[in-house]
Amino acid sequence: MHWFRNVVFAALIMALHVPGTGQAAELDGDAGEAIARLHCARCHVVPDYNRMGIGSTPSFKAMVRSAAKDWRHKFEAFYTLPPHGNFVRIKEYRQIRQTPSAVAPIVLGLDDLDHLMVYVDRLAAELRKP
Repeated sequence: MHWFRNVVFAALIMALHVPGTGQAAELDGDAGEAIARLHCARCHVVPDYNRMGIGSTPSFKAMVRSAAKDWRHKFEAFYTLPPHGNFVRIKEYRQIRQTPSAVAPIVLGLDDLDHLMVYVDRLAAELRKP
């Protein structure tokens, strides 16, 4: 039943959040890459940064190259998907912790998410070429 709550929460967040409406003057893929390196590389392999992550965790390249039609939506709402909901907090939203976390929290703002998505879209443009 937790998965259903996550899906509903993600849909609500995506409906309420209009990309690019935060305080950032301009969306920046380099800022998104820096966010990925600082926070995501704990577990995921981030291209041109680290070569190893947690073994069961997909790399950014694998996620971007995914044949799944919803790969981009999963990136947009990653903080609602397990295990991220336990340790990722979005400053502008009140989130209910699913379970206690032994991992240091990551606190991001909506602008950070926008920058991260610009970086992901840039990766997709490079990696999803026919």
